[in-house]
Amino acid sequence: MTTRPEKAPIGLTLATILLWAEGAFVGVLAVRLGLALLSGETKSLVTSVALFALVAAASAWVIYIGFGLRKGKRWARSGGVFWQLVQLAVATGSFSGQFGSALIGWALILPSVFGLAVLFSKKVVAATLGNTDTELDPQ
Repeated sequence: MTTRPEKAPIGLTLATILLWAEGAFVGVLAVRLGLALLSGETKSLVTSVALFALVAAASAWVIYIGFGLRKGKRWARSGGVFWQLVQLAVATGSFSGQFGSALIGWALILPSVFGLAVLFSKKVVAATLGNTDTELDPQ
């Protein structure tokens, strides 16, 4: 007898969409870095290749976390929390320095705080604490 998957809470759906959007944005940054690498806009080839690889890997990782959250996997919530904290760390550095920009800082802080609030909501925590073999119905 098969049981029907539980319905995913709206917070889990919002967190999934947020992580996919963040991963897609980081992917756009990776594409931009790759184009700069191919066009010769870089000053250090080795540094540019390493930065491109890290940003592309981060994009894929964040999108993968979104898929894990969609399925209600418990590991994906901790990965999502870690990503939001990384964004907050980058945001704090965006307010100062030679190329500091308050706009970039706030653009990183607002979705990160929202993401943390959703990931720590009771329904999302409960949905991701279940059995590791079960999956949630995303609809």
